[in-house]
Amino acid sequence: MIDSYYYDGQLRRYLLQFCAIFSGLQVKTGKGADGQISTLRVPIHVGDRDRVVAGITTGNTQNRMFSLPIMAVDIQSIELAPERRKGIGMVDRRVTMDVGGVYPNDLKVVHRVMPIPYNLSIELAIYASNTEQSQQILEQIMMIFDPSIQIQTTDANFDWTKLTTVELTAINSERNYPIGTDKRMTIWSLTFAVPIYISPPMDIRHDIVHDIFIRIGEMSEAGVLEFDEEGILVPYTDLWTTVHVDGDNL
Repeated sequence: MIDSYYYDGQLRRYLLQFCAIFSGLQVKTGKGADGQISTLRVPIHVGDRDRVVAGITTGNTQNRMFSLPIMAVDIQSIELAPERRKGIGMVDRRVTMDVGGVYPNDLKVVHRVMPIPYNLSIELAIYASNTEQSQQILEQIMMIFDPSIQIQTTDANFDWTKLTTVELTAINSERNYPIGTDKRMTIWSLTFAVPIYISPPMDIRHDIVHDIFIRIGEMSEAGVLEFDEEGILVPYTDLWTTVHVDGDNL
């Protein structure tokens, strides 16, 4: 039974890092009035294909038209990855101390629970008004993936899941043929496989032994008993003295 709340936005971070790969794509639109070749930056949005297409066809608002080209990103599926599982319920402990800390008072122990592996499938949809623009975008993407690249989701020191790969697995094309006043669009859909980990929260404790206090007292004040050779319970000091004296006499 789930009786507590915890959310760290891990899926969102993976999706945002994925979008950052394509955030700088541009297409050439031709020469401007000054004779220089002008380029147009291709925006990228998070959303499923149906909503993006609906926004394009309806103009998104009554006063502003939706411009092309554009890219949309959406999570297609999430599957368990038992082949990458390193253990269940395992806890790793690391000792750390902040920069400028004092030993041993500032020592901390980081308890990390083994993360759960998943396989994430992400779809990138490319919408363009003509074949030339869609091919420009597609060619730039195909040069990046050979067939995979590495991304980093966080800068945390003890996050053992911050590095992952993005692999291009499939490319599909479709075109719409407008009826009446509908605009023509060329659509390319690219599928990427991203192995991810969903990590439980880490626990930081101060369970380091900083000081040890020892009190030493005189044995004469302690009531310690011992069995002698005849099985009689006698004070420990008397038994030691008897053995010691007898040893000296020998």
